[in-house]
Amino acid sequence: MNAQPDRVPSVQDDPMLARARDLAAGALFCALGITVPILFHVMGVGRVFLPMHLPLLLGGLFLSPGMALLAGCATPWASMLFTGMPPLPMAIIMSAELAVLSGSASLGRRAGLPLWAAVWTAIALRVLVTFVLTTALARVLNLPPAGVGLASVAAGLPGIILQAVLVPASAYPFFMRRPAQRP
Repeated sequence: MNAQPDRVPSVQDDPMLARARDLAAGALFCALGITVPILFHVMGVGRVFLPMHLPLLLGGLFLSPGMALLAGCATPWASMLFTGMPPLPMAIIMSAELAVLSGSASLGRRAGLPLWAAVWTAIALRVLVTFVLTTALARVLNLPPAGVGLASVAAGLPGIILQAVLVPASAYPFFMRRPAQRP
């Protein structure tokens, strides 16, 4: 006879459970990536504070790299479908930006970077992608490439600062409370 009571399987025991948890968490961060910008836009500070970036950067710290990439890439399209924002040209750029932001945060945590380093590295890579994409777009539109690239990055500086401070501070308690669940 079995003397031990039935135990609930954990994420570490069951790979299917881990994938289901990752999928559910990815959907949650995607949904937050749609709703948080609505709140920021109601207050009139949407573009300046990059509100879609906040939940997806946070999600990158908790999701697997593949799910983080998927959530980052899909969220602007889902938001455009449900809310009409961001408009089409911006959705393409944001899809690449957010995939890099979320995916690199996840990869940074998987590589064992400290929380703050994973966040700051992801932000730096996202800024690089933004600069490259907006510079390329400026060339197509016969605009000054470097000026457009720098203006695009500079317009998001308040959001970058908010991300660099708020996301590690928000994630820290979760990683300290459950060290066995670290990605």
